[in-house]
Amino acid sequence: MKQETNKFGTGSLYEVEDIKGNIHCVCTACMSIYSEFLSWANANSDRFTGFSADADSIVVLSCQVTDLAVLNDLRHLEGLMDKHPHKKFYIGGCLARRFDIRLPGGVRRLDNISSEGTQIDKTDLIQYAAPFWVEDFENQKTEGRLFRDMYPLRIGVGCKNKCTYCTIRITRGEYREIPYSKDEFISHDNVVLIADSPTSKQIATWCARAIGENKPIAIRNIEPKVLRREWRNIYILAEKGLLSHLHCPIQHNDPDALIQMGRDPYDVIFVRNAARMLKGMGVFTATNIIVDYVGFMNQDSIMAEEFDYVSWNPYWDGQWDRKTAERRFKHYLGENQ
Repeated sequence: MKQETNKFGTGSLYEVEDIKGNIHCVCTACMSIYSEFLSWANANSDRFTGFSADADSIVVLSCQVTDLAVLNDLRHLEGLMDKHPHKKFYIGGCLARRFDIRLPGGVRRLDNISSEGTQIDKTDLIQYAAPFWVEDFENQKTEGRLFRDMYPLRIGVGCKNKCTYCTIRITRGEYREIPYSKDEFISHDNVVLIADSPTSKQIATWCARAIGENKPIAIRNIEPKVLRREWRNIYILAEKGLLSHLHCPIQHNDPDALIQMGRDPYDVIFVRNAARMLKGMGVFTATNIIVDYVGFMNQDSIMAEEFDYVSWNPYWDGQWDRKTAERRFKHYLGENQ
């Protein structure tokens, strides 16, 4: 266990050696959090069980991108605690470093845990929860499934950017890159590059690797400014039929909103034109947008011309209040969610 201080306060983070006995893990977070812990699970697969009743320790891997996500994390955690009141509980993922958000009594905050160099061949070691915003997820073919069935090849953790609405650079810990494993790349099909925010150098390098191996890749979470800077490499990759998916979170399409977010509107204009071109070349294009951002109109209806898949998040000011979160959850997702 270690102590950590960040903008959200000071708290204890438990480490890998603190987790005792058999482990049951549920992920309510993104592919980055999921694949990170899953790498360690694959290196210690004998300790994992798919049945919560058989576990000594239960881990919930969490998201805090919005208060809706935090509420979903807590509901999963509380449900498991009600079912198994005498087990040890941990919260991993981004909520672990939100020391300003109170957790149920006895829940331990878990540091980022991974096993670099371990290939992820067993994906059933972690229960990947259905997205809370998708109704009847099991019968959905696309909604909430972007990248879920692809091989998560981890290349980096953390982010150096300073978007005003985002806390990833704090909740994901120190930025670092993960060494390349050629064997991991060539041994798996349907590969998606996993990073919180891939750099220009990483994108250029991976475009060259994919071309060199004549092996398709999917690019996820590339920032607009990085896509613009590396457009020539990305276009060549797509032209050769080696770019299956491209996900670039533009977050908004109003120039004034983007400026308030600390983002360059010209980068977003470039991305929208590039996405339209890539879509015409057979690349599956995807983005994220923030709706209801401090008074700006939502304009996501025009995105279908440029993106095959649009994921939305309602703007959150970062101040946690459970009653407000529950009210907003009903507003955005309905009474039955």
